[in-house]
Amino acid sequence: MQALNVIPPGRDRSHWLGGADIAAVLGISPWTTPLKLWEAKTRPGAAEVAATGVRRRGVRWEGAVAEMLVEDLASRGHAVEIVGSNVRYQDTEHDFMAAEIDFEVRLDGEGEVTNVELKTVHPFKLHLWGATGSDELPLHYLAQATWGLGVTRRRRGIVAALFGADELRSYPVEADAETIAALRARGLAFWRDHVLKRLPPAPTTLEDMARLFPREGDSPALVADEDLTAKVLKLRALLAEIRARELEAQALEFDVKRAMGEHGELLLGRGGVRAVDWKARSGSYIDEAALKKAHPAIARDFTRRWYSRVFTVRNFDAKELGR
Repeated sequence: MQALNVIPPGRDRSHWLGGADIAAVLGISPWTTPLKLWEAKTRPGAAEVAATGVRRRGVRWEGAVAEMLVEDLASRGHAVEIVGSNVRYQDTEHDFMAAEIDFEVRLDGEGEVTNVELKTVHPFKLHLWGATGSDELPLHYLAQATWGLGVTRRRRGIVAALFGADELRSYPVEADAETIAALRARGLAFWRDHVLKRLPPAPTTLEDMARLFPREGDSPALVADEDLTAKVLKLRALLAEIRARELEAQALEFDVKRAMGEHGELLLGRGGVRAVDWKARSGSYIDEAALKKAHPAIARDFTRRWYSRVFTVRNFDAKELGR
């Protein structure tokens, strides 16, 4: 097998497409979108896609998960040789493709190395994962593991997931040539058509829309066609229904609070199920008016202007549309 290219630690992640990025390219990442990923790769100083609190905690727990996995494999009769950890490899065909492999092991003395992806998962997410040894795991993690197999040209991988503090499950991932080719084609298209050309991908969320179009331009008002007109009317009807539901909810809340009075909790049923809390909480805030009066210079120095496009569906007479 051809020797793998290792990327030294500390290199700028914006120069390549990694295993954690491919899910965003596919539009299946729970953390980011294709547009946010494009910004991270093309705009200096853009926030790293991986720099979320959940994923930082995952990195801190990787050592513990790796140790538990080795113990689990040994308990099932496997001889485990640890080969490496947190090594980032560069693809031998496309230099912008890379994969950081969390953990690498050689099982039962065989020549080929097995890639391991280490994950920490909140117990509330347990329903998204199948039994240990199955292929039922979240698609974005499967894509990451498969991408890593494609970069390293290895046949087997394992996704090891720790739920809470003590439940470890492992999921085998086999290299599938067709799937790997599809992932690489999508990655190549994203890099060539968007990153290199500095052309953003299509927005997929409302947040994307705000990032892509933060300000209105000088263009004249857009005249809606029939399809857009129908969508605006449907949106207006839905917003009116939401407002009506909010008023209904407020009326019900009023009735419940009136019944509770000074009671801090409301119990339902014979079992006394705790259903509603109405308890006092305390906090603090800065009195802006008082601060400006007492220390106008300080208030002025720490005042920041903000700008936002406000989307408003206006109250108009639909009968006028036919004129």
